[in-house]
Amino acid sequence: MSINKTSCFTEPKQENNKNGFEVPKTIKLYRAVGVEEYLSIMKIGKFALREGRDTVKYFGLDFEETLLFANKAFNNSLVAVFEVEIKHTVLNKIGDFTNVDPFLFKKGTVEIQEEVLEDFNKAILKVCPIF
Repeated sequence: MSINKTSCFTEPKQENNKNGFEVPKTIKLYRAVGVEEYLSIMKIGKFALREGRDTVKYFGLDFEETLLFANKAFNNSLVAVFEVEIKHTVLNKIGDFTNVDPFLFKKGTVEIQEEVLEDFNKAILKVCPIF
């Protein structure tokens, strides 16, 4: 991955495959992060688990809902929201779309388990702090 002027990590995008057909569509996900995770993502350009503390990563399917979550009083350590663009076909295979909080995340969430996090990171087309 390379970093562009807006501090986004991006993979080169191919518009069409070798047969001239459009490549699979992408989906945008949103993750609210604290300082430690923010610095880690900005340094390595991908998501990592904190040893002994994390076993999954949760993402919202809607920016506004993720921002609302980040601004809740019990989340006072969250400092940024990242936008992640990933191939929809890959996410459907590795993500768990069971909504963890349907009252706040009305448009849904996706959970990425530890055993598929590396596959998730490899499928990321863009990761960028947007708030």
